[in-house]
Amino acid sequence: MGKTFIAVNLAACLARKRKKVLVVDCDLGLSNIDIMLGINPELTLKDIIFGDVNVDDVLITTKGGFDFIPASSGAKEMAQLLYESIETIKKAITNIAEGYDYVLLDIGAGISETVLQFNLFASRNIIVLNRELTSLTDAYAMVKVVYQMFGRDSFDIIVNSARDEEEGKKIFDHIDGICRKFLGFPLNFLGHIVYDDSVQQSIMKQELLMQVSPGSVPARNCMRIADIMNRWQAS
Repeated sequence: MGKTFIAVNLAACLARKRKKVLVVDCDLGLSNIDIMLGINPELTLKDIIFGDVNVDDVLITTKGGFDFIPASSGAKEMAQLLYESIETIKKAITNIAEGYDYVLLDIGAGISETVLQFNLFASRNIIVLNRELTSLTDAYAMVKVVYQMFGRDSFDIIVNSARDEEEGKKIFDHIDGICRKFLGFPLNFLGHIVYDDSVQQSIMKQELLMQVSPGSVPARNCMRIADIMNRWQAS
């Protein structure tokens, strides 16, 4: 839920900067962006793969000012896609991507073949982690596998549910030190997001944090990260 929450709110932040943004739910089989946004999509990525549906027909414009392509939740066939089906999704995204300033892929956790394929498809990899040991070890495993198997050595880190900026930086420094020591390259600290009641309230209301609590600390954290992302495009 953390990475999805961050993805949609970063999209809303970038949209506020007058950027055209597309979010694609690539957590196939366990999608939840539609639930988080209170949307009941008629068509999904499943229809693109198994039906005669064009990507434009699946596109949904959200209240946050960004567009969204939903996946299917609880669909076994989506969780076990063949290579050809993954390529179909990639092609659909590529065909529509030219019309956007940013395309954010909300990719599933773990190191399955599908997850790895979408991570390699993305031009940049943003990893969301928190203070939990399992989160740190999973994040390191992802970095290690993508680096050792495919040679990619650039990863952006967002620390979620931090108590404050100091803890966020401390958590980043820990995993950054491990990567420097054992893999030989540094990570990039994109920023942190603190946890407070406004986060849970927005999730329960199925509304974006940037809409219900734009002045909250987590919302300001998201905007700060979006500011950095906005400079990527300019560089």
